[in-house]
Amino acid sequence: MLSKRACFVRLLSPYGLGLAAIPTLIKNSEVHIPRLTIKNIKYNQTFLLPFDQGFRKVSLLNDYSLDAPLVAIVWQFVLARWISVDLSFYHHFILGVSVWLAYSADRFSEPNQPALGKARRHAIFRHHQFAFLCFWATAFLGVLGSSLCYLEVDCLLCGLPLFALCVGNFLLCRMESRLGFASKCSKEFRTAFIFSLGCILFPFQESSLGFAEFAWFWLVSFSLFLINCVCVSEWEWSEDEKRGCLSWLQSKPVLLKNLSKAKYAFALLAGVGLLIDGLDRSLLTYALCVSAFVILIDSCLSDNQGKREAIDLGYWILPLALVGFEYVLRI
Repeated sequence: MLSKRACFVRLLSPYGLGLAAIPTLIKNSEVHIPRLTIKNIKYNQTFLLPFDQGFRKVSLLNDYSLDAPLVAIVWQFVLARWISVDLSFYHHFILGVSVWLAYSADRFSEPNQPALGKARRHAIFRHHQFAFLCFWATAFLGVLGSSLCYLEVDCLLCGLPLFALCVGNFLLCRMESRLGFASKCSKEFRTAFIFSLGCILFPFQESSLGFAEFAWFWLVSFSLFLINCVCVSEWEWSEDEKRGCLSWLQSKPVLLKNLSKAKYAFALLAGVGLLIDGLDRSLLTYALCVSAFVILIDSCLSDNQGKREAIDLGYWILPLALVGFEYVLRI
């Protein structure tokens, strides 16, 4: 273990650039924070980051499926802010808990393959099955009760097709993993489609904007979430291949690799869009920053698990940071 002074000297060394993003590795039911290898033009060095405890706590968000709900709530808040809609606490609560229910159920129900092992985010709920099932049922009843009590009828009616899509996607994922086939409607596209609709549903239900505005905001949101899903699938390809649970897109490695490069084109288009009058510059600024962040971690981090945790972290921390920056500028 390096001393604080040694860590400081190495971080200031001209031979490398330290970038803080810590994956969690599980071995013998213990959490270990490894050293990350950071790519550099001249050298590849390994840095021991001085904030192990903080990143260990952040990693727990991924372990307990809390990062996806945070991403959904933050983007719902940001979208509502862009179109000047004030959402209630219950709108955020219903979306966040619904996303957690979907993600946690998917991870809990994944087929058990002891010989191959499981990532902690998949195994942790199975280690506490009774507590998880009780909490999951309570959360489901809480969302159901809140929806019936606080949402208007037209909002409920709009949410029913989305709920049906979530159930259908869950069943299709289970069929794919248990029967060993991959639907041509790949899970990356399904997840991005449903996730983006969930984030945009309440803000536009409460607004008076037309279909064209709805389609524009949804398209940008869908593209951002698709970039996330495609990059994660590329980074997890080797592990999914060992488990025999490749998605249709993962079964086409060349196509997957080419699609993952779409983040460069998306960042370029967002940058060009900022120069065009009439387009929503706030939306494009956020899109440019997030896509640039994805490019940065993909280029700088060598550990795929570290990339996965960093991208989910960035998808909710970066928008919040941009909101705070806008608020400071207005003051």
